[in-house]
Amino acid sequence: MNKYLETLGDGQIWDLRGILPEAKQKTFEDLFSGRALARMAQEVNRCSPEARVLFTPFKEKGKITGLSVTKALLSHNKKAKKIAIILLKDLAKNAGLGIKALNEGKGFKPHWSTKERNYWKNLDVIFIGGGVSEGLTGKILAASIKRFLSQDNLSEIRVYQAKFPGKEAGFLGAVINIFKIICREGKARGLKEIAAIGLDLGREKIGVGLLTIKPNTGRIILKQRGKPRFFQHSLKTPCQRYRRIFLDSRRDYARRERIRGKQIRELILSQMANLIILAQAQAKRFGWETARHIGVAVPGRVSTDGYIADSTDYLPFFRRRDGFHFARSLEESLVKRGLSDYQVHLVNDGIAAGIANAYFDSLKASDGKFAFLGAGSGLGGCVGRVKT
Repeated sequence: MNKYLETLGDGQIWDLRGILPEAKQKTFEDLFSGRALARMAQEVNRCSPEARVLFTPFKEKGKITGLSVTKALLSHNKKAKKIAIILLKDLAKNAGLGIKALNEGKGFKPHWSTKERNYWKNLDVIFIGGGVSEGLTGKILAASIKRFLSQDNLSEIRVYQAKFPGKEAGFLGAVINIFKIICREGKARGLKEIAAIGLDLGREKIGVGLLTIKPNTGRIILKQRGKPRFFQHSLKTPCQRYRRIFLDSRRDYARRERIRGKQIRELILSQMANLIILAQAQAKRFGWETARHIGVAVPGRVSTDGYIADSTDYLPFFRRRDGFHFARSLEESLVKRGLSDYQVHLVNDGIAAGIANAYFDSLKASDGKFAFLGAGSGLGGCVGRVKT
């Protein structure tokens, strides 16, 4: 069945405020993300001597993180498991409050038009994705969000755990975003199959994916005769320690800081180019012809001409206002490595993850409007519609 995905809202909801009446300064991301879960666990650890003992075995590098909660949930320690479930239900309540605000048109950003606010009203389906949504953690989270909404007269909204909760959602969505372009290219080159490359640039990791498309039938092939037709790989995003300098992108940076920021930018670009070359090599190994169009999922609001209009703070000097053209710069990095005539297409990472899950789970999303909420190291999202 051919599917057409219409993106309605850009999903830049991470900095929405006023969700909690008692803490209006907190953003949606402060309340619903992996870091939010970590802060909640740390607070319980400080206030409860019992929790302090129970969570000690699950620390990551001496710290309690969101992953610590997952480890406690999967452990054989019944008391630790119980605390983990309570924390996840509290996180789900925060998500439910955010969804309610969006659905009522109360949660919005100042630049949103009335039309954009209305996109989030009357949702039919919500996919819960991101790193927090994987495995049993995500199952409990989705069920708890559904339960909260049902108690608040929003029972008509169906809530599902995302099929692709992690890094793969970003690069799959980046390819789906340019699916028609790749199909046209494949037909023009007379190819029965064409391999598409997608990347996802995240706070913690950069992921690359390679998947095959049949351009004449418009089908994505992830498996054939029980064998995978799909490749993925990820690396740590460089300089995580030094990127802390750029937590407030609104302030003026000293000359030394600007030099460091641009060095980090070049390292990130270089790593992305290396991942594309890795995917190219993998395609050759399988005997696949690769598309000249590459999809890249990035944080922030993306313009149609290849710029990041604004970005999250952990990417120093990646924005249009910094005079940086993301798509062209990555293309130039590829040329330096001997890969010419490639065109890079950007898409917001929340939109990418949303359309990936809607595309591959279209039976759940096909009736009315869908939304995606990706709670990982940050919070991404989008709202759209599946047309068949």
